[in-house]
Amino acid sequence: MNRIILILLICCGSINANCNSPSDDESKIAREKLIKWKIYNKTYQVKGKTSTYEIGICSTPNNSINNGDAIIQKLTNSSSSLGQLSQSNLVGEDNWILLTYENGSRFHNQCENKTRSASILFICGKKTGNITVIQESCNYVFQFQVAELCTSVVQVKNKMSGGAIFIIIILCLASAYLIGGFFYMRIQRGARGIDQIPNLDMWRKLGNLAADGCNFCCRCKTDAARSGYIFDDSGPDLRGDDDILAP
Repeated sequence: MNRIILILLICCGSINANCNSPSDDESKIAREKLIKWKIYNKTYQVKGKTSTYEIGICSTPNNSINNGDAIIQKLTNSSSSLGQLSQSNLVGEDNWILLTYENGSRFHNQCENKTRSASILFICGKKTGNITVIQESCNYVFQFQVAELCTSVVQVKNKMSGGAIFIIIILCLASAYLIGGFFYMRIQRGARGIDQIPNLDMWRKLGNLAADGCNFCCRCKTDAARSGYIFDDSGPDLRGDDDILAP
């Protein structure tokens, strides 16, 4: 699947700018990234199944066949150019950059006698400068790993918050207090059962105080009489209403 995507990118690219003198914004941004990553104007060597390649990143290898060759293919008894620096195309997005060279040495009796071309796809990788040869026929394809391209991928880091650290410290202190107090009460005081809990009386009082606080704050029941008239016929009639109302 990756090879199909790479071939589509190569086929859709057009030779519209020299990577040393980009003419559009996309090429300029890609060129600035290569300079920032310190791989611009450098030469790399990689071995494939059949050949050794000297790859120039917007530069000409020192032992080039002709002035302006960008990639040199070295065989046992011969060498070929895979593209010209003046015939380059540089495009890219946030997570990839594609550098293409055209107009290299011409094939003989293969690939329809066309000129050689090569494409370098810069992708996310752990080690910058690690090159893999993807294809070695007609249109040569190389994969170039760049660690800085991985920064566009959001990475979740397992960092503990300050609150979590505080809770862990409290739990550790509480555990040390309980375990240390348990052994002290058992060994030094000879306590057994629930009496082995350190400062047991204090914790009991604290529990009672907490219960009283909840009772005071949360309970709605009260013994005070509510304001207003309350009819109560159980007591004596002190106002003499019965005498007034009697015939």
